[in-house]
This record gives sequence, structure tokens and C-alpha cells, in this order.
Amino acid sequence: MKHIHSYYSPNNLYNNIIKGLNNLGKDLSKVTLGDLQPVDEFHIRGDMATKELIKLANFTPNMNILDVGCGVGGSTRRLSHETGCHVTGIDLSDEYIDAAERLTQLLNMQDRVKFNAASALDLPFEDNTFDGAWSIQMNMNVEDKLGWLQEIYRVLKPGARAVLYEVCGNKNTPIYFPVPWAQDSSMNFLIPQEPFRDVITSAGFKVEVWNEKTDLAQHAFARMKKPEGDSALPELGLHMLIGNDFKVKSYNMRRNLDDERISLIETLVIK
Repeated sequence: MKHIHSYYSPNNLYNNIIKGLNNLGKDLSKVTLGDLQPVDEFHIRGDMATKELIKLANFTPNMNILDVGCGVGGSTRRLSHETGCHVTGIDLSDEYIDAAERLTQLLNMQDRVKFNAASALDLPFEDNTFDGAWSIQMNMNVEDKLGWLQEIYRVLKPGARAVLYEVCGNKNTPIYFPVPWAQDSSMNFLIPQEPFRDVITSAGFKVEVWNEKTDLAQHAFARMKKPEGDSALPELGLHMLIGNDFKVKSYNMRRNLDDERISLIETLVIK
């Protein structure tokens, strides 16, 4: 877990994001969710996918929702903004949580959106606390998937819904590294869809919806070419979160999708 924590711990992240916004000519007193989207929606298909997940979740105003593996809080904030929910995000990375809190203050959303640095395997909440949960592209770094899902199950109220949007394995192995969640195989704990579904039900959940999203992921990465030489990095982008080799990682995502080494699903489950 230590090397995963260090991978997701870029130095000076918040200040670098602010510098990027300034370089783009953004007025910091009027920053929007859209302005931050290039850096804070750290998952396949970005805010488009987040909006689909919001529709699937069907959370209603003033529900208390838990976001497990929230990163710098882009999806956490968008969920609250679109639904009126109170959302608590947790992430293993102190650096991500620090940036998440400060970006939330910048957007003046701190009344409805909170963050905690915590492990998904040991959530700092009482049983039956939350009205719903979601977790976006988290399982790839979690070896103890049953423990992670049982913790989500534990803190949800009876009958509560949880949405998972996850990369899974596929029929071919091994995958090409590096990828956005792992520099090498030591950080990667992908399993195929059916074993993943079995773990979900073993944790106690009932699977209500299971949507295959691999073709949409393929479309999202279809234009990624093998990087050659040093190319300019955008003022605001995912390289701030996962390193300057993010173009190599994106190209490897295309290869892994095209060669049927990874897949993508979204699922709605019920406690």
C-alpha cells in the first residue's frame, strides 16, 4: 500500500493547479467545475462518464453519499452540484485530499462537500451512516477487494444504493504497463468481470444493473498514438496527478483495450 500511496502523492499539487488556471487566464474568483475538469475528473471519459453515473445512481437532494477513492474531488463536487447531495470523499493520498479541500473552498462548495484522508479498507465511519456510495476506478489498486466492498457495505444504510465504475481484466493477459493506475505489475490488482461480480455479491450486495462500457472506453482512447520525443504538456491536465509520462499511459490504455486485456463496467448495487 505504501508504494501506491507514494504514486498518488505528487508534490505541491494544489499550487500547480492554481498556476495552471492562472496560465490559462482563469479568474480564480469565478472558477467553475468545467474549468477544473481537465485535472479533477481522473477516470475514463471524464465528466461525461460522471454525468452518466449520476443518472444511474439517482441520488436525491440532501442524501449523505460516500465517495470512496475520490482523488482531488472532481466527481465528488460534480455529484453534489448536480443532485444537491452532501458528499464525503475519502482517499488514501494526503496530497489529493489537501488539493480536494482547497479546490472545494475555491468553488465555495465546502458546506456540502467534505473530505477525509483514509484507507478504503478501514473507513472512519460508523455502521449504517450513508444513504448511498460510489467508487470510481478504484479496484485496480485494491488487492483485498472483498475487504473494500465489505467496508462500503458496512457504512451504508439498509437498502442503500452504490455505484461502481471500474476497470476489469479481460480475456488476454498480461496488460501493458505503465497505465494510469500503475507503473508496473506490483501496483496492479485487476481481475476479470465475472470474478469481480462474484466479490461484489460475496460482500452482501445485490447487483441491480451491470453495464458494459468497454466499447465507449475504446472510442475514448482510439486517437492515442505512441508518443515520440518530448511533447508539450497542457497547462492543466492529468500529468499533474500521475506524472509526465501520462501520454505513454494513455497510449497503453488504447493497446490494452484493443488487445482485450482490460474492460470497463458500471454497476448499480443494493445493500
